[in-house]
Amino acid sequence: MGIIQRVAIRVDASIEMGMGHLARCMSLANALASHGVKIVFIMREHASVFSRIVEACGHTLLLLRDSELYQDPYDLTAHAHWLPVNPQQDAAQTLEAIGGIGDVDWLIVDHYALDANWERQQRKQALRVLVIDDLADRVHDCDILLDQNLVLNPEARYSSLVPAACQQMLGPGYALLRPEFAEARKSLTDRSGEVRRILVCYGGSDPSNETAKALAAIKHMETTSLAIDVVIGLGNPHADRVSGLCLELRCVELHRGTDNMAELMGRADLAIGAGGIMNWERCCLGLPTIAVDVAANQVRSLAALASAGALIHLGSAQSVNATQIATAIGAMIEDSARIRSMRTSALALVDGEGVGRMCSAMHELTP
Repeated sequence: MGIIQRVAIRVDASIEMGMGHLARCMSLANALASHGVKIVFIMREHASVFSRIVEACGHTLLLLRDSELYQDPYDLTAHAHWLPVNPQQDAAQTLEAIGGIGDVDWLIVDHYALDANWERQQRKQALRVLVIDDLADRVHDCDILLDQNLVLNPEARYSSLVPAACQQMLGPGYALLRPEFAEARKSLTDRSGEVRRILVCYGGSDPSNETAKALAAIKHMETTSLAIDVVIGLGNPHADRVSGLCLELRCVELHRGTDNMAELMGRADLAIGAGGIMNWERCCLGLPTIAVDVAANQVRSLAALASAGALIHLGSAQSVNATQIATAIGAMIEDSARIRSMRTSALALVDGEGVGRMCSAMHELTP
């Protein structure tokens, strides 16, 4: 087991990508930094709006230039449009950025548009590579592969996509959550299954304004006995619309860019939201959920969580309407036994210690 001195993290965030990739990288970065590791984030110029999140935690941020570059029309990677340049250009820029700070012990890459070709080039200056992925749709050249999602036969997904020596860290036991979720979990008490408070949150961006749809469902129910917490990110493009809807409803509190998500989840009896990293935050705190998928990569995990009894997956946000959400809420309110069962199932999946497990794995593989 060696000492990790410097780690570079290549990740992006945007309204389209959401903030989940950045959020899970931040959780791991903060844990490493607490043990004296110097963290350098490498992000594209268009992600500079999120710079304060990185810098507020004391990490260095390097931005890759977007201008005067082009997208390779022959790149057929499913998420190629997430880069304003082709992967080869991104790889060269990343190498240059790392060169400016010196070789790194680990390079962490969390980006659907990057694959083994990009990762292989970074070996020139990165001693070890950790890839965070959910899709299993491309080859990787890495020492550790982390996929924190709940899927059937997870080992088979990457068997032909990573080197034989790669250490695969698979499943929600490795979910990269902030430490406050594990702390909040310690304070959980038994619940009766009665639904008195609902948390509505669709992530940091919510470009299709699913939050408004959920609020319309709650308004349609014409109930005055529920307390509602609504959480939206600072980058939510529909903030004014959501704020107006909240004012129309009684007992609704709007939280913008909140930093106490664990507290809000811990006191809620039911959540309405999407997939992504919030799946594991809600499970860690045993929060029953009515969920829709807002991106194709969320479907598999939501379906698996529904099969495990941890949530209700209504389907795609594009096809689910406010009436269906209202019906689902009403059914949950009337079924306290199901609420208790979902809570137990969720708690069994995630204990909030995934970051610690990942840090240990990285240290063990460091020469």
